[in-house]
Amino acid sequence: MDKPSVFIGSSTEGLPIAEAVFAALSNETKPKLWTHQLFLPGHYPMESLEEQLRRNAFAILIASPDDQLAKRGVTSAAMRDNILVEFGLFAGALGRRRSFFVCPDSPRIDLPSDLIGLIVGTYDGERVKAGPDEIAAAVQVACQQIRTVIGNEWAMMKASYGRLADRIRASERGKAIERLHSVIIQLRDAVMVVQRGAFAAVSDQKALDNVKMTAQDKVSEIAASFTKDADVIGILSQLHNLSAVTVDAIADLSFPKELSLGKEAARQKIIGTGFGALDAFLGGRDPFSHLEDGVSQEASMRVSSLTERYIDWWDRHYPKLERATAELQDKLFSAAMQLAVTGRDLASADE
Repeated sequence: MDKPSVFIGSSTEGLPIAEAVFAALSNETKPKLWTHQLFLPGHYPMESLEEQLRRNAFAILIASPDDQLAKRGVTSAAMRDNILVEFGLFAGALGRRRSFFVCPDSPRIDLPSDLIGLIVGTYDGERVKAGPDEIAAAVQVACQQIRTVIGNEWAMMKASYGRLADRIRASERGKAIERLHSVIIQLRDAVMVVQRGAFAAVSDQKALDNVKMTAQDKVSEIAASFTKDADVIGILSQLHNLSAVTVDAIADLSFPKELSLGKEAARQKIIGTGFGALDAFLGGRDPFSHLEDGVSQEASMRVSSLTERYIDWWDRHYPKLERATAELQDKLFSAAMQLAVTGRDLASADE
């Protein structure tokens, strides 16, 4: 929205005046003359005009004294009927403040009574009968007035468009923030699932590898599903970082070999003890509180070794997971606060 588009219409006889207006407005606006391939063969003029209603923010119609109008016995100069029709179309679509008539100061052209009070630009009716330089001078004052009005209106339009865009962005950002609050829980659940999967695959390392691969794919899928939301509120790098450290933690989870050794009876006892220890560990409790008195020394040693390895694994990855989670949560909080401020500012602007 750097420059406003302006349609300039005239009769064939008034084209030199329209061209002078076009030249005078070319620096501050994007003017389009009606002769610039706007009315194409095979199209009805009304269809072409309707297209210009959609494409332009402002319209200028040049009223030149091309006809004579006899009304109640008095003959006066008149513009072509199609110029009046075009003004009505643009005024209806764009509003009176964005549609302009440029009329000669002499001979005076009578406007319809419904347009009485309409402020119009005027050009020197005598000077336009001379060469191009005189025509340019004749429309100078009118064009300066129109530039001023267009500048003011365009500034208000941009401000209005800006507030509308802010509302749309605010709505999108609000929904994105709401959805992103669940991504942390989903990624954390993926880690929990693969930890339990490690114990479920106590005798089959390939099964554990499949569990880990599935979990890593799930993490990547979850992150990808939130990419658009994260991009909307500017936290894409934090989402990618949390996803990456979660995948690394899953990939580094080792096979519980301590539970795959020993005689079957002892093995089953160890597995049961291992599950209890794991549940306690994941719940933040002492994993050895679930060791029963009847567990053999071998079971105790193996569960102790396994617990130490998992504690070591957790100590390596928990700080990264906690830091990445905190960074994402901080960004979400900042985005929510910014959204609240934006909403307050928009409400104040509309008051």
